[in-house]
Amino acid sequence: MTSYHTHTKLRFIILLTAWGILVGTYDLGSLSISLPQLIIMWHLDGLQQSFLGSSTLIGMVFGSIGAGVLADRFGRRSILLLDFATFIIAEVISATAPDYTVLLIARFIVGIGIGAEFATAFPYLSELIPAKTRGRVMASVMWAANFGMLAAYGVGAWCLHAGPSGWRSTLAIGALLATPLLFFRTILPESTAWQNHHITSLKEFTSTWKNKALRRMLLSNSSNWFFYQISDQGLSLFLPTFLMEQLGSSVVRGVLASLLVKAITIPAALLTVFLIDRTGRRPIQLWGFFGRTIGLFALAMLSISIPGTHKLWVILALIVTYAFGAFGPDKTTVILPAEQFPTEIRASGQGIAESMGRIGGITGVVGYALLSTTVSNSAGILLFAVAALIGWIITISSTKETNHQSITFLQEFESTTSMGK
Repeated sequence: MTSYHTHTKLRFIILLTAWGILVGTYDLGSLSISLPQLIIMWHLDGLQQSFLGSSTLIGMVFGSIGAGVLADRFGRRSILLLDFATFIIAEVISATAPDYTVLLIARFIVGIGIGAEFATAFPYLSELIPAKTRGRVMASVMWAANFGMLAAYGVGAWCLHAGPSGWRSTLAIGALLATPLLFFRTILPESTAWQNHHITSLKEFTSTWKNKALRRMLLSNSSNWFFYQISDQGLSLFLPTFLMEQLGSSVVRGVLASLLVKAITIPAALLTVFLIDRTGRRPIQLWGFFGRTIGLFALAMLSISIPGTHKLWVILALIVTYAFGAFGPDKTTVILPAEQFPTEIRASGQGIAESMGRIGGITGVVGYALLSTTVSNSAGILLFAVAALIGWIITISSTKETNHQSITFLQEFESTTSMGK
């Protein structure tokens, strides 16, 4: 195959991967948009809100771990085909759900598909992209996530304005966006790195994870992802509701204000695309966690005051929070494990780290729902701020740089660590 055709095919693979990430984050955003209307329509209490808000994240926990293990055993390509078949079916059920229970179950299954996508897509990409541009490419794919979330807020505002069933249209559009992926992904090639270096038995898989260096690596990546997602999922899910209360606005205006705030993630993420292969992953993650901590602590203080008295400052604090998140840990917590783990267990390592991130998201959703309904909004925001601060501390103490490093196989990893000691 000529160099031109090779590069063209690689760009198409990158596009298909980015498309999948965009659809997954669109779906997460669409539930955030739908929640205020569902709360009113089905009279949901705080506990029901937290269950519904976290149901997709719980599904992602199972989907990411299961898909990661299966992708290491049977290959990346098959998982990248199956995950969106699952997603589309469950998304259609979500959009037509007659009651809370059906929607809750459907959202869980949607989460399985999204979790499988995140656990497989980035290990797959890391095995295809040269080291000198790998960070930029994966950050660009994650940039699609920011467009997905922004699209959800824009589409959601339009659909909700159309009437009380607008939430159904918002979810249905997610299924529509995913459908072409089932056709185009049939042309995806299998990862050559996986074909040449993969584990062939459960015994080999479990013995590999007995390695202390691998477990420390897993703990560091999982912790960073966990503490970032506490604030990211928790704040994003309740952002329209939070802004409705803080600005004293309607559901549609709350969604439009959320769209304005979320727009900052586009240039912030683009800055990461330009810098990540120059400065490395670790500095970007440090600055991202630090700036997010400042923004969230400021937001917690502002939300103590009477709603509507500091509208501009609330918006500015949210912009700072989302800008630093999109610039730093929103990208690096996904990219680092895909680059660090040996090929033989790359997807399972990514999947386990991701699952911890989703547990962090559940913690943020449930924590905010309970704190905001029993104490105050500021208590819920304070939870997010503390989580971001802990993420910054963990990055300082344990996060390793992966910039321009080659994708390793298990034998290479073993030769550079004190295995068996």
